[in-house]
Amino acid sequence: MKTLIVAAILLAVSAQAATTNNDDSCDIAVQPAATLLLPHFEVDIHSRAATTLVTIQNVSPSPVVANVTLWTDWGFPALSFPIQLTGYDVEGINLYDVFANGTLPPSACGGANLSPLLPDLQSIFTIGKGTTGCTAQVGGVHYYAVGYATIDVVASCSGKNDFTNLLLDNVLTGDFQQLWSVGYASSAPLVHIRAIPEGGPAGAVVATALPHTFYEHSVPVPKSDRRQPLPSAFAARFINGGTGAFNTMVKVWREALTTGTCSGAQAAHSNSNLPVTELVRFDEHENATIANYTCPFECPPGPPGTPVSFSLGANNLSLLPPFSTSGDVGGWLVLNVGAQTWVTASMYAAPTYSSEAMATPLGNGCSPPAAKGAQIGPMP
Repeated sequence: MKTLIVAAILLAVSAQAATTNNDDSCDIAVQPAATLLLPHFEVDIHSRAATTLVTIQNVSPSPVVANVTLWTDWGFPALSFPIQLTGYDVEGINLYDVFANGTLPPSACGGANLSPLLPDLQSIFTIGKGTTGCTAQVGGVHYYAVGYATIDVVASCSGKNDFTNLLLDNVLTGDFQQLWSVGYASSAPLVHIRAIPEGGPAGAVVATALPHTFYEHSVPVPKSDRRQPLPSAFAARFINGGTGAFNTMVKVWREALTTGTCSGAQAAHSNSNLPVTELVRFDEHENATIANYTCPFECPPGPPGTPVSFSLGANNLSLLPPFSTSGDVGGWLVLNVGAQTWVTASMYAAPTYSSEAMATPLGNGCSPPAAKGAQIGPMP
């Protein structure tokens, strides 16, 4: 009798535990995911002075297809290519090979050469518009090829980026490296965005407890992607100057207002000048300088907005708050753009020291907004 009672208790505990998935959270962590985000890349297609390497892994025993989409810094999906991954497979992508040589990884579906499209691809990621096809302005103008990338688990090798091909399996992990010919190199994990709940066929509409999702404004049915939303506010450490002549670059991805399309060039333009909610700089003596770009009425012309993906030095005062008068060369920044965001801080110093660190999120993508007049906190 005692044995039966113990077995019944164990069975009940086991059944109860099976209903609680500790991975079902809005907190973003480095765990197997359905979508990977590379928030910002820079590639020198002229002299190979800079490139970004991306590595993705399939941690499941079953083969999967991962669709890679390269977006301009204004949020225009300029190129998509699916990659076939066998069970427990790993695949590396050198974005210099893609942009300078038109070469895709060998495992890419349907061939590995983009040579006929290369001039158009280079143009759209440097001067912001293509030479043929999409000649509207859908990206910024810069010497390097600049943008961001998403990598999604999908159902087939169709290569489409219409979000009807998404799968909900949390099986991808990955990282990236930013290399510079002057000797600097830094590395960090990609942003791992889980599907909650996971599983099911492509196009399946299953309810999720998430109040928002990563692709909410892009999928045919709101929240059908079931991807975790990203936070809106981050704290980023910086050092600029000092005996080591440190420098800090802040790299930011933020959610676009509209889906960038070539036919709707004006829509893409709106992603080039996105507003900023709040920026604060703290020095090492807790002195704060503030750049707050919201006002109730009769606002003067504000500072320039930001594109979807960008990087800037921590000493850039055209957007960031001024330094305090303390003389401190270090401190931390609060970046709050009022939309889904991801922030990393790249520190470097001569001769070859460099690091890449995720900034600290102040809340997660499901956090309620901070009350009016409250201390620093998340936005909706």
